[in-house]
Amino acid sequence: MTTEQKKFLNEITEELKTQRAFKLREEVFFPLRYDKNRPVTSQQVQIAQEMSQYSRLGKGDYATSIGTTAQNVVQAMVNLYKEEMEKDRVNVDILLNGQKGQRGSWREVYSWLWNYKYLRWLDKNGWQILQEKAKSPPNWLQFLTKEEMASVQRGTRSFILPPPPPAVKKVTPTIPVEQSLWMVIDLDFDNSQLLLLNRSQDEEFLLCPSSAYAPNPIMEKSPILLPQKDSWADRDESKTNFKFGKLVKEEFLAIALEKPVSLPWLIPREEEALPEWNAERLKELFEHLEKQGNWQVFYQCFEVVKKP
Repeated sequence: MTTEQKKFLNEITEELKTQRAFKLREEVFFPLRYDKNRPVTSQQVQIAQEMSQYSRLGKGDYATSIGTTAQNVVQAMVNLYKEEMEKDRVNVDILLNGQKGQRGSWREVYSWLWNYKYLRWLDKNGWQILQEKAKSPPNWLQFLTKEEMASVQRGTRSFILPPPPPAVKKVTPTIPVEQSLWMVIDLDFDNSQLLLLNRSQDEEFLLCPSSAYAPNPIMEKSPILLPQKDSWADRDESKTNFKFGKLVKEEFLAIALEKPVSLPWLIPREEEALPEWNAERLKELFEHLEKQGNWQVFYQCFEVVKKP
């Protein structure tokens, strides 16, 4: 399982401990049976053999009672998540009455757990999980006005400001409201793939790659400038550069990957100019990130303010 899947299963285990039917035997059984990587065709007797290796359980005939253990877990799951299951059209009556559904009672719960509950958990926690992995240098992300960009192009202003002295109190950087802005990203990851996410209130979007701002996600040489040439936003600078219309907090996450990830929704297309950032896509991304070790996350937030 991925790190995120293990964390999810651990959290579910802690919640199930509040249920009367979920005792030590069920606590050991649950992560073995509901492991995302264990084939559903795996026999219960195999799990009973694994349970016998846990010293905290002690000696016992776990194979004979494995059916009861499995049903106790189902009972605890339904007691705790009945309302959610019913909204997802799970027939909880069949589960509670011990009748076998089309896939068997525990299989029904297993399917619901990973196809519904896990995606909601990812949707709620995915951003925070990535943010906690961030190791961000100062000023790796900046927004510049047209006048500031002009001074950069003249060579009278550098892209990146020096880091503040240690004694200076850290202040959240600001973005001027209702102004046309350029984004400058300065990360020392030449020829790496860049994924750039933006979150504001209830909306989360992928800015790079996207046909709107960054058709090319490969950081050939730092710093890079958005909107990129030939992007949708580049066609009319006066209207479509970055412009923030609400006085809110804007958050950004960047993921730099040495080995590019190839997924359908990472291919820029005009039908989805700004790709939606959702749980299904986050699940796919985490699974790919788990396979490669050389990737890093960076985080920055801004306050959108009125400039005097």
